[in-house]
Amino acid sequence: MWGELITRHTSEVEFRAPVSDDALTWAAGVLGSPLPDELISVLRESNGIVGEYGDHLVSPIETIVQRNVELRSSFSDLYMSFDQLLFFSDIPGNGDLFGMVLVPGQYHQVFVWDHETDSRNWAASSLADFLERWLTGAIEASSADG
Repeated sequence: MWGELITRHTSEVEFRAPVSDDALTWAAGVLGSPLPDELISVLRESNGIVGEYGDHLVSPIETIVQRNVELRSSFSDLYMSFDQLLFFSDIPGNGDLFGMVLVPGQYHQVFVWDHETDSRNWAASSLADFLERWLTGAIEASSADG
């Protein structure tokens, strides 16, 4: 499903081996909450999806865990809490991140976090919507800032 959605818009993409159920269980344990269903579905097809310029449309599970743990622990004095977001993608060279909401009733929403202003702005209604919007240019690095 995910490969079909992405290759409908670009052939310049790299898919990797799928993530194991053990890795998904490990990630949920480290992060202290289950991963959103859409993200699990993507990772079961490919452990990260690399775009045309080496950017991660979806980061590998190890990067997702490392980034979220680091932000939640090391930067808690600088920014609002990150506990309600699970970051899964970034804007290459920019420092801003895309995250799925971890609040009941809003699990599929995707927000972009601006690392300079600590603002969190809506980017897409779901992970599928995010990928389509990114690949069609509806979301661009320069416009994701707000």
